[in-house]
This record gives sequence, structure tokens and C-alpha cells, in this order.
Amino acid sequence: MIPNLNPSPLGWMRNAEDPGMAGGSAMMPHKGQPSIGLALSGGGARGLAHVGVLQVLEENNIPIAAVAGTSMGAYVGALHAAGFNTQDLESLAREIKDRRTLLRLLDPIFPPTSGLIRGNKIRLHLERSLGTRTFAELDKPLLIVATDLDTMAAHVFDQGSVGAAVHASAAIPGVCAPVHLDGHRYTDGGAAEPLPVGLLRERFNLDAVIAVNVLPTTHDILHCKDEAFVPPKTHKNPILRFINALLRPLNLLAYGNVLDTFRRALMCAQLGLAEKECRRADVVVHPFFCESTWFDFENFDRYISAGRRAAEESLPQIKALLENHSSNPNQNHENPVLHTRVGCSAA
Repeated sequence: MIPNLNPSPLGWMRNAEDPGMAGGSAMMPHKGQPSIGLALSGGGARGLAHVGVLQVLEENNIPIAAVAGTSMGAYVGALHAAGFNTQDLESLAREIKDRRTLLRLLDPIFPPTSGLIRGNKIRLHLERSLGTRTFAELDKPLLIVATDLDTMAAHVFDQGSVGAAVHASAAIPGVCAPVHLDGHRYTDGGAAEPLPVGLLRERFNLDAVIAVNVLPTTHDILHCKDEAFVPPKTHKNPILRFINALLRPLNLLAYGNVLDTFRRALMCAQLGLAEKECRRADVVVHPFFCESTWFDFENFDRYISAGRRAAEESLPQIKALLENHSSNPNQNHENPVLHTRVGCSAA
């Protein structure tokens, strides 16, 4: 068993009666090493960039003592905490080689009253690697955030089945049906806590926290005017225009339809929450490029490369943090981040 760290007081966003707040397990770093936490945001396929970031941290021997993840960050974080190296993670990402492979992982609900898919096949795909591991059996402490629809608060999983916790954390609202566990209904953790930096600080006695935010900032959205987050371009081909017009009423995710509107409204809240959490991190790594979508899993190479580039740009900050932290243990964790390529927008 991994020894417990004393938990800090609960954060305002989390339910004080949340059974998942009952004190996480933690492995202390080697003597002389700083204790660094890693917070991984949600973001769908963009979360594959977490693999590239982890590769750079691994290659540069950056010690990670604890991980907290939301949605896709929970998925990647769970595999990392279970001891999978970054080459293993890249190999798993490469398994979704095309859209057809991705579609085989979907389990549609008909009629789609609670969601479009159940998400059970995705959980089984994860558990093919994780098996039946519980949090107590992981190589390093892990916190997974989901949103409890019954208490209307973030719920932190730190015990029990890791696969079930990831399933709950990654259940995209409106797309995936809520996950029922222990009499509660859970949905995507990004609705309540998309980047769990403060959670790591509250739960563990860490020297520093590195945040990896794959969600777009306000600056990104303004910069990506013609590419992501805007109305799709009209096809010049009249046949394609006709087909799109014919199918549009059936596609709830199409631009302007109900799930698209819901997704954008939810993202407005997520971006604000992630921005605040970024300012609690010591270093923020921000892999993002305009031609990205939350369902684009077959383009794993682009996301992993984006993660590597962003982490390499942040390496001087990370290494300086390791070198200087021992001489300044009481640093201020409300950090303004000025460089929007590796941090939060100042807008």
C-alpha cells in the first residue's frame, strides 16, 4: 500500500460530503528531489498532447510525484500513474488510426434520450491496458475529477476502480450518457473543474505544480478566426451543399444545432475556470493549434508533436523551478502568465 499524505482543507468547488475526498494515497519523491504535481486538463482529442508533454518530462528526468486529471487528462493521467511509459502511451494513441477505428469504439443509444453513446466500449478499451487496477494499486497517486449531477459539484475519485472513475470523468455532456456509480450520476469533470491545479495543492504537500492546458484560451479563439470555433465554410460544389443541408437537421452536433450550442456554452465556463487555475500553477504548458477539434483522434501525431513543442518551450521554466525552489519555498502561487503560447491569455 502507498502511504497517505495528510489532505488539506476542501476546496470551495468540491462537495464537503464527497466520499471521494477521504484522503488520497501518495508516494514521496526521492530524497533531495522536489515534490512536483502534474495537472492535466480535459479537451477530447486535444488531450493526446499530454502524451507529448509527458515524453519531454520523461526524457529530461523531471520527477512527477502526483497527477490530477479531468476527462482526457484523466485518461492519459491514469495510464501514466499506472506505470506506462510514454512510448507505451504513444503506441496506444496510434491504435486509433482512422475514423472507422474510432467509430468501432462507440456504442450508440437509441433513442438518444440520455446521450448519443454509453461510453462502455471506451472504458473497456482503457481497461484492456489498465485491467482492474484500483487507485491503491497505481505506481503514483492519482486524482480524477468528475461532475456529480445530483450534488451539482465536482467529485474527486481517489479510491476504487480507476477505469470507472475515468469513464465518469470523460462522459461528455450531451454526447455520453451519465455514468451511474454508487447511486450518483456523473458527467465530464470539465463541467466543474477542467484543470485541477488547486486540487493538487489542496490534497498534497507539493513544492510545485505543472499544469498542461490543452483547452483554447480567449487569445487562441480570436487568433483562429477562420479555422476552429467559427461557422463552417460553404461548399462551392452544389451537390455537397445540398447533402449538407439535407443532413444538417439530423446532426445535433452541426454548427448552430442544439448540441453545438450546448458545447459552446459549456466551453465558455470551462475557459474561465481553466484560466483561473492556470494562475495557481508554477508553470503552464499550453499545446494548442488552430486546426484542432475534440474528436480528431486519428490525427494523434499532430497533437503529440504539439505537446512536445510546448513542453520543450517550457523546459527552461521547469528546470529553473527545480533549481530555484529550494531557495524560495514560500513563493506566491498566484502567477501571472504572460506568454500565451505556453500559458493563459492575459486578456
